[in-house]
Amino acid sequence: MGLPKPLGPLAVAFADFELLRRSEAPLIEHEAATPVPPMRIFYPTSQQPKWWRDAADRRWLMSITYAFGYLQTFILPSTTARRIMLWVLAGIIYIFMWPGSALAASVSSPIVQLSEGSDQRLPIVIFSHGLWACRTTYTALCCDLASHGYTPEHLDGSSNAVHYHDENGKRKWIHHAFSNVPFVNVPMEDRSNQLRQRIAEIQRVIDVLEDLDGGLITQNKNVITGKLSLDVSTLKGRLSLSNLTVAGHSFGGATAITACGRDARLRWCIGLDVWWEPVEKVDYERVAGKVPVLLLNTESFEWKKLTDARKLFLDCRRAAANTTEDPLVTEVATIKGTCHQDQSDIPLLFPILSKKIGISGTLDCMIAKNTNNWACLDFLQRNLMLTKGFKLSTTVEEPSFAQKNLIYSESEI
Repeated sequence: MGLPKPLGPLAVAFADFELLRRSEAPLIEHEAATPVPPMRIFYPTSQQPKWWRDAADRRWLMSITYAFGYLQTFILPSTTARRIMLWVLAGIIYIFMWPGSALAASVSSPIVQLSEGSDQRLPIVIFSHGLWACRTTYTALCCDLASHGYTPEHLDGSSNAVHYHDENGKRKWIHHAFSNVPFVNVPMEDRSNQLRQRIAEIQRVIDVLEDLDGGLITQNKNVITGKLSLDVSTLKGRLSLSNLTVAGHSFGGATAITACGRDARLRWCIGLDVWWEPVEKVDYERVAGKVPVLLLNTESFEWKKLTDARKLFLDCRRAAANTTEDPLVTEVATIKGTCHQDQSDIPLLFPILSKKIGISGTLDCMIAKNTNNWACLDFLQRNLMLTKGFKLSTTVEEPSFAQKNLIYSESEI
């Protein structure tokens, strides 16, 4: 058990950042009042992680509550007996997974200093997690994205669980909003409401990034304390705000796609197994023609409504491509032998169990992870004008190996 080392040449560090939440409302109707979600920030460092150091802080499963949230995916806590059983199982899993599932990254190590004469500003990837996920569910991908991943944890009720601090500094939890309801019974209108809040949260994250880069946020504003606390001075003057990429998986993919049409500060988009159904047609039209997009799918995540919605989006992109002078990049690829969760950390942590219960495909989970992440890195290298001196390192062997597991259903439009 354990996550693999990052694919890139640089070591990875992470730290957490959170602002006090001023409102207790579960859903914020007014976008300007949307709270900033708690964030885990992955960044490049020159220090390799020491496996015996900070093991408790580097746990993939951060608390029993997160384990309880994951278990609700399989067993609805519809009765008291079921809830008790889930909490017992959550405790067993939490103990079993510590400390063997430590992140392959160090805690709050100094940010890397590039060679003299290089632009010290680093490009940014904002990652939006899927339903029933949280800030650690896509750690392998965030680390592989050349150590410049940036992960918000949403407060819309789509996380398996999320904690925040209220205006008095008291820690509180939000559990999954529809944990007692079968997935297919949740009205799409409710999902669309969650999607709107997710988009507003992405915009608030960008606002905070701008403030961190400008040195406008003092250390005492970060309510996270201890080793995991982000040193806000670390990011001052280091963020390339003109190179903002948004990415996401499943519901997070829908968030990423939609956010690009709402905020002009986002310049590139990666959608992993996008769950298209909560996205309204007007949002397809908003994003069409604006940013280069990579849609990276798994082979089993397909059904008619999803396929029809994706086709509608691609039709909007084609129509936009006919009216713009610049080439419009739309890349669609499918990874053979994979399932929906192969784009997360779950199969890496439970490879045998994932195969047995069918949440991982026939492709080896490590090959699936590398294929997925090399495809993302390749898209960024070709379309994101990376800072001089911080070009992602690849070799001839690994990207070509990844290409063998991809089926491109669309190329460039």
